[in-house]
Amino acid sequence: MRPKELVDLGLAKGLFSDRRAGKTPHQTMKSKLSVHVRRKGDDSTFVKTGPNRFYLRRLLPGSEYELHPYEWRPQQKPEPVEQVLVFPSKLLRGNNRFQGINRHFDRFRARLLRPEASFHMDRLTAEGDNDHKQILTYIMIKRRGRVLAFKRGNYNRVEDFLRGAHCIGFGGHVAHNDVDLFSLPDMGVVQSASRELLEELNLPEKDLERLKQGDGLKMIGVLNDDSSLVGQRHLAFLFTYEVSDDPAWNRPERGEKSITQLRWLSPDSGTVPIWGFEYWSQLCLREFFPKIAHAVPQFHILRRVPLRPPHLMCVLGELGSGKSEATRLLVREYGYEEINTGKLVAQILGIPPVAEYGREKFQREAGEFINQPDGAGRLANAIWEGVRRLPPGKVLVDGIRQRATLDALRKLAGKSQVGVLYVHTLPDLAYKFFRAREQPKLSIFEFLERRHAEVEREVSDMIRLADAVLYNWIGRTEYQKAIRGLMDAVMKEQA
Repeated sequence: MRPKELVDLGLAKGLFSDRRAGKTPHQTMKSKLSVHVRRKGDDSTFVKTGPNRFYLRRLLPGSEYELHPYEWRPQQKPEPVEQVLVFPSKLLRGNNRFQGINRHFDRFRARLLRPEASFHMDRLTAEGDNDHKQILTYIMIKRRGRVLAFKRGNYNRVEDFLRGAHCIGFGGHVAHNDVDLFSLPDMGVVQSASRELLEELNLPEKDLERLKQGDGLKMIGVLNDDSSLVGQRHLAFLFTYEVSDDPAWNRPERGEKSITQLRWLSPDSGTVPIWGFEYWSQLCLREFFPKIAHAVPQFHILRRVPLRPPHLMCVLGELGSGKSEATRLLVREYGYEEINTGKLVAQILGIPPVAEYGREKFQREAGEFINQPDGAGRLANAIWEGVRRLPPGKVLVDGIRQRATLDALRKLAGKSQVGVLYVHTLPDLAYKFFRAREQPKLSIFEFLERRHAEVEREVSDMIRLADAVLYNWIGRTEYQKAIRGLMDAVMKEQA
C-alpha cells in the first residue's frame, strides 16, 4: 500500500489519536516506514516492494502477488552547484587576443576583472560553453630561486604520462564565495589564489598569517591557451608566492590527497626534462624559470620490438610537429622506403597534392572522404598496396591521422610487425616550425584553426598508441640527434 492509503485506512478505522499533528501525515508515514526498513534491514516488520509502496514482510514469501523486496537508494540532498567566474570570450578578440603568456597583466585585469565584464555561472554550464572563458588562478610557489613542483591526481594512463603529468602551478576556479566587500575590486581573484594555497598545501603558521595580510603573493602575468578545446574555455591569472623562512618548507606538506611528489626544482641541481610537465607548466618554466627547464629534443621508448625491422614504421604527429623531418632522416640515413598518406588521399580523390591545392581546402575534402563509411578502409587498402610493391623490411608510412585507418592497416598487415613513432611538439613551437617551413605570414590563430580541423582531431589522442615518442623542441640539429639516438637505442638492444 502507499503511505497515503495507509493513513486513510488508519483514520477510517480510528487507529490514530485525535491529537495527531502535522499537515502531511502521509509524508510522515512514508518517512517513518522508510527509516525503519533502512535501519532494521531484514529484521524490519515492513518491506518496500516498489517506489512509495510498503508491505508486511511476514506476508512476502509465497504471496499470491509474487512480490519481491525493492532495492532503492535513499534520496540525497543535491550538492550545491559551484558558481565560477567567467567573461565573454569575445573580450579577447582583436588586439586583446594572445596565445601563451602575457606579462602585461594590468591591461587584462582592468578589462576583465570588473562587474561589467565578468559574472558567475554554474560550473557545469560553463564547462560546455564555448562563448565564455572561465577565470582561473595559477600560483607558482618560490623559495630563494627554486620553484615547487608536484604531481596531481592518478596519472596511470600511458598518454597522460607521455604528455606530461607534473605541474608547478597550484590553483583553480575563482568561485562565487571568493568575492566579498574587500575583494570586489578584482572580482575575488587574489582571494581565490590565497584560498587555493590554503586548501592544496598544509601551510606553516607564518605563511597563514602572511596570506591573510596579502604578503608574498604577486600577480605576474596572464595565460591564455587556445591550442585545445579545454584551453579555449579558460584564462588564468598567474601568481608567484614567495614562502616564509619557516624550516617546514624544507619538506612541504600537501593539503589535498590529489597532490603527490612535492619537491623543489632548483637551477643548482641541474635542469629537469620539460616533457614530463603538463603544457601550462612547460610554458611557465620556459618563461619564468629558463635555467631550470631542459628543453632539448628527447625520446622515450615504450616497446622496442615493433620498432625493429622488418616492419612497417608509422610516423604520426600533429600539424607542424616535425614528422616530415623525421621521415626524411629515416629514409636518407636508415634505408626506409616512404609511403605518404597525403599523396595517396590526393590520388584517391583525384585532386592535386596539398602544397598545390591549399591546405584548408585539402583538409576539408580529406575529412569528407575519411568520414565516409568505407573511407578509412579505402585508405588502408591503398597504403597496403603500396607496401606490397616495395621490398620488405623497412617501410615507413607518414601521416596517418585516424585510429580507424591504423587499425585497418594492422589487420591487413596480419603477422607483419607495425611500429608507431609519435612526434610530440608543443603548439607554440609547432607554429614556429610550420611558419618557417610553409607559410611565413600565418598567424598563430590561423595555424591553430588548421591544427584543429576535423580531419586532424584524432591525431593528438593517437599518442596512446605509440611505441616510442619523440619530443621535438628547438633546433633541427638537436632534433636530428634525438632521432638518431632513438634508432641507436632500438637497434642496440637487438644487437
